Amino acid sequence: MRRIKITLPATITDLGPALGGLGLAVGLYTTIEISERSDDNLHVETEGEDAGRYSVGLRHPVVLGLMRVFQMLEKTVLGLNVRIENQIPHSAGLGVEAIYMVAGIVGANNLLGTPFNRSQILEICAQETSRPNQVTAAILGGLTAAVLDNGKLVYRSLPVETFQLVIVAPDLDEYAEALRDAVPERVLLRDAAANLARVPLLLDALRSGDVHLLDQVADDRLYAPHIREQLPGFHEAVAAARRAGAKSLLLARGGILIAFAERDHRQIAQAMQTALQDAGSTVHYWTLPIDRQGIVISVAQTG
Repeated sequence: MRRIKITLPATITDLGPALGGLGLAVGLYTTIEISERSDDNLHVETEGEDAGRYSVGLRHPVVLGLMRVFQMLEKTVLGLNVRIENQIPHSAGLGVEAIYMVAGIVGANNLLGTPFNRSQILEICAQETSRPNQVTAAILGGLTAAVLDNGKLVYRSLPVETFQLVIVAPDLDEYAEALRDAVPERVLLRDAAANLARVPLLLDALRSGDVHLLDQVADDRLYAPHIREQLPGFHEAVAAARRAGAKSLLLARGGILIAFAERDHRQIAQAMQTALQDAGSTVHYWTLPIDRQGIVISVAQTG
């Protein structure tokens, strides 16, 4: 019988003006261990952030990922133990639900002798989650760009400087409805063009580590203006970050604020947290490196 251990990093998407395609892996992790049983039972155990949030049976995203591959191949195993140790809050917008699905898909592939190669696994994960940017960043690590084009995954790994990031994420469970309703279905052409013009410069700033350039091109005219007004303390948090030494800031998916600085990262994080909490927002914060490894898989034979 096989035991598969899978570790995946959190992901950040919708980086500043680059809405949709980019994904960035950061050093916060979920580890899922999947092992065969000698009977036909399914046992799911969760520890860490949001333990108990999901059903611990067939409806858990890890199990859904497993079952999808079993269905595709028309093969299965007798019974399974699934153990999840999670550091990533679901409410922080860091891709944990997609990560669970990826772990299930990768786990099933390894349990059945790896019939799918890495490119095929990437495509299956992107199709099943409909989140190609999160999937590619989690599996490949670092900075990635990905889209689904008529159901086919198109992706690349992109160069990125070794940053230490300050990440402040609001509790999305508290703001989810307001954020969803705030984003318009139609936008002005001039605002879309302004975003598109900034994306190549944003990519070069991330590649070279040029925080001055990053600050100049971080503005998003499509998503950010509507989101900022739904997050109490947003403007105060940006001002507090700059006073504490932040050189540039990006707004990402779900109202996540990323501060870039040469030093004093913890002081910047605490200043931002205080500003947001004083305004009534509930937040998580971390100082994290960019994860460059992506998925880590180990397979052992037991019994």
